[in-house]
Amino acid sequence: MKHPKYHLAILTIAIVKPMWAQFSPTQASGALQLSPDGTTVYDQANGINWLANMNLAASNRFGVPLCDGSGKQPTCVNSSGLMNYPSASAWVQGMNAANYLGHSNWQLPTTPLVDTNCNHVGPGGGGNFGFFCTAAALASLYNTLGLKAPNTAVAIPNNTVGPFRNLQPYEYWSQSTASVNQGNATFSFASGFVGSNTLKEIFYLWPVIPGRLPGMSAVTGTGLQVSPDELTVYDPQTNVTWIANANLAAANRFGLPLCTDPTTPALCVVSDGAMTWDSAAQFLANMNSAAYLGQTNWMGPAIAGCTNYNCSGTANPMGNLYYQQLHLGQGAPAVPTPDVTVGPFKNLQPYIYWSCLGQTVQSPCDSQGPIANQEWSYSFGDGFESTDILTNSLYATAYYAGPPNTAPPAPALTADSLANGATYISGGLVPGSWAQVKGTNLSNTSRNWTSSDFFGLGNNLPTKLDGVQVLVNNIPAAVYYIDAAQINFQVPNGITGTATVQVINNGKASNTVTAQAASSAPGIFPLSVNGVNYPAGVFLDGKITGDPAANAAFRKARPGDVIQLYVTGLVPTPADVLPSPQSVSGVTVTIGSLTFPADFTGLVAVGEFQINFTVPQQIADGTYPMSIHVNEASSPSTINSNPPGPIVLSIQR
Repeated sequence: MKHPKYHLAILTIAIVKPMWAQFSPTQASGALQLSPDGTTVYDQANGINWLANMNLAASNRFGVPLCDGSGKQPTCVNSSGLMNYPSASAWVQGMNAANYLGHSNWQLPTTPLVDTNCNHVGPGGGGNFGFFCTAAALASLYNTLGLKAPNTAVAIPNNTVGPFRNLQPYEYWSQSTASVNQGNATFSFASGFVGSNTLKEIFYLWPVIPGRLPGMSAVTGTGLQVSPDELTVYDPQTNVTWIANANLAAANRFGLPLCTDPTTPALCVVSDGAMTWDSAAQFLANMNSAAYLGQTNWMGPAIAGCTNYNCSGTANPMGNLYYQQLHLGQGAPAVPTPDVTVGPFKNLQPYIYWSCLGQTVQSPCDSQGPIANQEWSYSFGDGFESTDILTNSLYATAYYAGPPNTAPPAPALTADSLANGATYISGGLVPGSWAQVKGTNLSNTSRNWTSSDFFGLGNNLPTKLDGVQVLVNNIPAAVYYIDAAQINFQVPNGITGTATVQVINNGKASNTVTAQAASSAPGIFPLSVNGVNYPAGVFLDGKITGDPAANAAFRKARPGDVIQLYVTGLVPTPADVLPSPQSVSGVTVTIGSLTFPADFTGLVAVGEFQINFTVPQQIADGTYPMSIHVNEASSPSTINSNPPGPIVLSIQR
């Protein structure tokens, strides 16, 4: 969800979407043409139109349910966009049912059974496996973008996850042999999935040592223990010591040469740190010969007695780290992929995408895959074509065959999507507050307003961004955020009763949707992390309300803390202009069963109120639902987040 506000927009960027300015976009090939509306890319060589957003499923599931983490849903899409193969098929069916972008012939990318350019023979004898494939739609796209195996389409920048750094949201080798594929068991830090892979594939390696290193202080509790030099991390739950740099090979190859291609030299390390298992075995041997950090028993992590998801415990250190120590959930990448432009595409994920069996690029998907319980897949992490079991979680994209998209379709609003901008619940449209509406083709671009949008407006707010307008009862509304699927806007003055909203995208008008206006409809802006809705609030020390296990910027509240909470919809305020400060009286806060008056409430930005309150001394440790109240109106007990849930405040005395 996009939150239209000043203060918390900055916080949200810092937490979930860093700026990746250090990466330069890949140059587009002339064979790939972005459509005028920016939604599709025409592939001249294959006569197809790709989705320009290579992870559209993360923002538009087309009726497929959001995964709840139980693993019991036959079809669902994770918030990251990852999904199993039946879900990918259902997602494409949903696109066609919605006649998305005016087309009902969307399909998953195809892979033929034989491609003589591939350098390996796959399971079942299919001559279409490994690197250098060209006939499959995704392989053709990888090559057309100018990518060369085994290079990744999008590099993952330096990152910090808990006490670790440079963790890659991709597959990691284990030292454990697998019962199939004559390969090794592997663990995905993109999805939490344990599978098996051929030794010829190129994955990352995270060396470990059994037990604790000498000189470590006594273990207290079951949490991760960082060494004084911050080079290693001990996990007392699995009794292994990890290297703190989860991609050490990118910085230190221990004598192995750089790979010039996937097989040259036979033992080598890719520039981003990935390698085959044979190279990984030599890498470990070289580490031990060098007595790295004074140790000579470095090895790959083990995986034993478990496949699929939720493999943790002492026999599965990587799974235990993912699920228990880092508190990641099924289908949650350990780190986000930077949203950089790759040719004409956006949101391309350097991981594995689903494909289906088809004789040609324009052929429909066959009903069965090349192997029982498996389908084709292709990695934009290294250009490797393979098969994956249907329950694995991969990304999905789609295309339709036909001439290039030259005329942008009209915008279309989704029924019942006109909602309060903080609660996402239909209605609650208070003049001066923030609201949102959803649909398709709402904008040809994706952005917030910037300072340039205010040029020449004086104190007025922009009512048009990149040709996109919102009319509320035929009154132009201030527009804060636009993308193809969602627009955030300010409710104009004088709106009462039933509000009717229409979107204009570069002269093309949408249908109209309606919702109820209100004089008060309080909504706390949420910060949703791992399925939990924390209030968008800041402590006086600069920390943000939330669980520090999820992000170092968070901390739990303590009795006596003063929290600055950010909300919308308390009372009507001036719209379409930069507001003056405005105080509000009679506001109360409820945490659990305790209700008490706010210390201060005032309008501090466009459509945004700040509520200062002091956490009561008598409240005990725990996580409590919270709400705010004004003029006999209360914020809802559950908001329409993904998944729906209450706003909760964590207390630790």
